[in-house]
Amino acid sequence: MKYLLPLSLILGSGCLNFAMRVEHTTAELDRLPGRSDPVRAACRDQSEEAAGRLPIQLRPAAGPRAAEAAFADCMDVLSVFVSVAMESGDTTGDGLGTTRSRLAGLDSESLTDTCDEHYPAWQALWVQEGRFRALDVNSVDDEGIARYDFWMQRCRRVLRPVAAEADDGAT
Repeated sequence: MKYLLPLSLILGSGCLNFAMRVEHTTAELDRLPGRSDPVRAACRDQSEEAAGRLPIQLRPAAGPRAAEAAFADCMDVLSVFVSVAMESGDTTGDGLGTTRSRLAGLDSESLTDTCDEHYPAWQALWVQEGRFRALDVNSVDDEGIARYDFWMQRCRRVLRPVAAEADDGAT
């Protein structure tokens, strides 16, 4: 029990190292044609709904923090998806449109598969360890597992509303 707090602090600080600041995400997107504006607008819309997913007792105190966290998560995840979706001559708006159309109508399992497929791209862009090679099972360490779980949790949390929005827009 006495080791629980230090362990949680170590794991928590480890996960924070994988989280990107919005400024870094924006800088990476600004390097692309179309800049960060379309992704920022989509993430701003999504983050405005974050407080509504909290219990009413927590909304006044935790609502602003939930919106900030949702915005940062969205920028991190969508920057990867938009970057991967873009082709030569595309803008970030085109990449966002392609991402939305690919996510439309996906169920939870398909969203999980999509997040898993984009994990190497996230590592290459943000963690700078994208090796694009088969995973050597013997070399998996706890940090790699924590990083993967962190990405998967954030990715699914961001993609669910995007997929639902894209599906509603398609019908």
